Amino acid sequence: MTGRIQAKRALRMRFQVALFAAVRTVVNINTRMIYPFLNTFASGLGVDLTAISLAVTARSFTGALSPFITPIADKRGRKLSMLIGLGMFTLASGLIYFWPTYLSFFISINLAFLGMYVYVSSTEAYLGDNVRENQRGLALAMVEWGWALAFIVGMPLVGWMMDKYGWQAPFPVLGGFGVISMLLILWLVPNVKPPTGQGNSMLASIKQVLKVPSARAALLMSLLLVASNEVINLVFGVWLGTSFGLKLAALGAASVFIGVSELVGESLGGVLSDRIGRKRSIWLGMFCIVLISAALPFIGRSEVGAFIGLFLFYLAFEFAFVAAQPLMTNLVPEARATMMGINKTALSLGRMVGNLVAPFLFTLGFWANCGAAIVLIGLSAAALLGVKDQK
Repeated sequence: MTGRIQAKRALRMRFQVALFAAVRTVVNINTRMIYPFLNTFASGLGVDLTAISLAVTARSFTGALSPFITPIADKRGRKLSMLIGLGMFTLASGLIYFWPTYLSFFISINLAFLGMYVYVSSTEAYLGDNVRENQRGLALAMVEWGWALAFIVGMPLVGWMMDKYGWQAPFPVLGGFGVISMLLILWLVPNVKPPTGQGNSMLASIKQVLKVPSARAALLMSLLLVASNEVINLVFGVWLGTSFGLKLAALGAASVFIGVSELVGESLGGVLSDRIGRKRSIWLGMFCIVLISAALPFIGRSEVGAFIGLFLFYLAFEFAFVAAQPLMTNLVPEARATMMGINKTALSLGRMVGNLVAPFLFTLGFWANCGAAIVLIGLSAAALLGVKDQK
């Protein structure tokens, strides 16, 4: 009887992981479609690239507000926090369809980004509660697949919809999927409050995380790691477009190519972090990022070389990033959702740093963006030295 119960629990958890990954794909399409179609959104809104970059930078800052919402998951349960995040995402997607202006675009991408972080933090905490530690890296990696699938599945569809129906066409579709996602979470995820942290106030939970030295070092490591990715991520679509004349359909295809590389990196990061250790996996990923960033300006002189370089760059980043997630879930287990929420703040600030400097660096040449990525990875590696892995 015990074996049957355990088998049913394992099957239910696998189904929930698949659901979390599917919903993650939907919310990440909104997040990721800005990058390859940056010029398209700017043209549709009648603004320049600087204005769109400002909106993306503000979006990163808005994501830093997530720790003021994610403690709900530690006090009231993971399910409620998931629904709040998805509700914000759905509202944001509908807003720009009914009010297609630069101001509504600005508000929409910021609100959707914050909702995405609230949802993701809650799912990571839920998996941290319910998945054994020696399998947690793979479970988190499978949910992280949604980040890659948003490129593989979402970007060609987004490119097609915008080409056929206009730049705002993806938003009502995403809003509809947001409603469906909320209904599925409401139906299929149990409403169980976490056993710890229920008595803590929001500020007390945040202080509880920040007083742990390893947590502080890990948060700095996350910030710098994402900043290293963002200085290239923000401009890769513009770089491909200006260097090789790629249009909407070709940029959509490029996004699929990059999404596949991320899916491979996420899978490897999840498996190896459980087997060889989290920190070793992160070190390996960082080392590869440095090598690829140094080579990218040279191999990227041809279209084929550019695609190969970007494939390897995103693979290495996702490998390191996914390996870091199970490390994060175990640093402050008594305030797990709050820790993951503050980590989302670190990621947002890292993106903001990258968004601020990437356009300026690109005026100097794409080589400057690659050089900045190397410097930021070096600083991130230094921060990782201060993290004590619990495994």
